[in-house]
Amino acid sequence: METVAIAAVCLAAAGQGWFWYLHTHEQRSLWYGLSFIVSVSATAIALEMVLLQVFSLESHPIAEQINLVVVGVLAAALLAFPIALVIALVATGIRLIRREGANPRNMLSLGLGVLMVAYVAIWPQVRQALTGMPVFGGVLDLVFGFLAILLGIAGVAFTLYTVSGLVAQIPHRHRHYQRIVVLGSGLLPDGSVTPLLAHRVERGVEMWRRSPGSKLLMSGGQGSDETQPEAHAMRAYAESLGVPAKAILVEDRSKNTLENLRFSARLLAGQGDKAEEDVEVSVPTGRILVVTDDYHVFRALLITRKLGISADGVGSHVRLYFSLNALVREWVAYVSLRRGFYTKLTIALLAAYLIASGLHAAVVAAA
Repeated sequence: METVAIAAVCLAAAGQGWFWYLHTHEQRSLWYGLSFIVSVSATAIALEMVLLQVFSLESHPIAEQINLVVVGVLAAALLAFPIALVIALVATGIRLIRREGANPRNMLSLGLGVLMVAYVAIWPQVRQALTGMPVFGGVLDLVFGFLAILLGIAGVAFTLYTVSGLVAQIPHRHRHYQRIVVLGSGLLPDGSVTPLLAHRVERGVEMWRRSPGSKLLMSGGQGSDETQPEAHAMRAYAESLGVPAKAILVEDRSKNTLENLRFSARLLAGQGDKAEEDVEVSVPTGRILVVTDDYHVFRALLITRKLGISADGVGSHVRLYFSLNALVREWVAYVSLRRGFYTKLTIALLAAYLIASGLHAAVVAAA
């Protein structure tokens, strides 16, 4: 047991070291979320091993019972998490539709919750019925097996994406940012900031106050249904909060998150208001802070990495019923951003799956 405890402590130390190294140097990948899960899990196991080894819980019945209760509660929480997630997705999806209408963008969380239920309750029956068909049953069995693998990988990647996005917002309290970029979103019909955008600006102003001498850069162009560029409305709102005009920069030509960050980088690097696609982005010196909604932070950081910009992120709080649906939308956008990688991964998995299935069939036939 002593050897096991020492090994567990060493594993926990390695996990913590991996996580804090990525937290300090590079948060912008799914490895960051994985390192957090590994470090927390390894630390919990190490604590349990140390308790069993050092304090001899067997000789302290009350302490042993408390330990068993804690372990039982944690295990029950892990087992109940998928059920709680489905309930949350469905409940918040219905609330969002009631509040903001049943358009496709607002039905993502509800749709995901329904699909998760269908996967558990309906998928096995459908697979059993179809794979039992003559001639085509074997082919369909291969198809269903590969789809199950893809769904499993998608679930793991979605989990890592969510964890990475949450942990990436742990503040770096000793870092001073000279440039704070606030990303835009839609405006109200009268040209003023929406409550969602107002929270972003307020968060940006909060971070600006924590970094004396810094500049706020408001980034957002004018949509077809907007009376002015988003950045102009954001600047006006920031000034109403007490930020002097000389502390605010404006980027007012972008139409999406990629352009927000690309054009902001050009402006901060001294390239002015150049927005041509063929103009190479000059990377601004120093680390910038990107401010957006909490569910949007991680994808924005992934884009800064793609552009070669050194950046951290911080999010403004969004209500749960909205953020869960938006998180699913962000996940879809992330997969699109990394579609080259996931396409190659899918092809490699398909090749490996077909080879493994062929070898298994050959072994069975030979037997």
